Amino acid sequence: MKKLSLILLLFLSCFLLIPFNTTYAQKGTQVPVPDTVADPHSKYTAYYQVTSTRGCTAILISSTAALTARHCVGTQPAQRSGTIYPGRNGDKTPFGYMNISTYIPNPKYDIAIIKGTERDQDRFYKYYIRPFTTTVTGYTDAELLGFVGSEVYSYGYPNRSPAPKKVQYRSDGKIYKYVKIPTPILPTYMPGYSGQSGSGVFKKNGEFIGIISTKTDKNTANVLPFTQEIAEWINKNAN
Repeated sequence: MKKLSLILLLFLSCFLLIPFNTTYAQKGTQVPVPDTVADPHSKYTAYYQVTSTRGCTAILISSTAALTARHCVGTQPAQRSGTIYPGRNGDKTPFGYMNISTYIPNPKYDIAIIKGTERDQDRFYKYYIRPFTTTVTGYTDAELLGFVGSEVYSYGYPNRSPAPKKVQYRSDGKIYKYVKIPTPILPTYMPGYSGQSGSGVFKKNGEFIGIISTKTDKNTANVLPFTQEIAEWINKNAN
């Protein structure tokens, strides 16, 4: 009896020494951004008003082009496809807006380029979103496999009913797998909800590695990574 009590005591001691957050290590976090003007990461993440009833997220890669998920609009090229509001937070649109005059969907993957011209931008957008361009880096299969276990973050616009709509959130989590076939995907523990599709995804060191394309039934985000093929397509069509 004394031996059994000693074993149970040792087991309890070991259990108590386990860090409390170990159980939750695989759970990501998602919090609203209190001020998209003060947060430098928020500026180039835009609420994408596709139609009067449909919204997604877009990430600016230049002052006239952004990336979003193809399923937000459709598989066919289009003109006049909605409006983006960088840094939108509820009813506040601190950086203005740009109407989308050109929509270019990728023929194979759930990603699209949306573009506007200076004529499509209001005066606030022209003032705050100064001209810039980004060259998207593509990654090999070996590099993408090496991302497994990396911490990542994303800014976007989840529909978290009954929370207010069009509010920007930051999501954090880890990549736990790389899936190559049938479509390259980096499943993560970042929270993912409808509306976040098109959100840019970054490693903690700032590397821009992909966009959120889908979510799981447990509301975690799947990332479409920038393979070399996808990056080449983006850089070719973004200008």
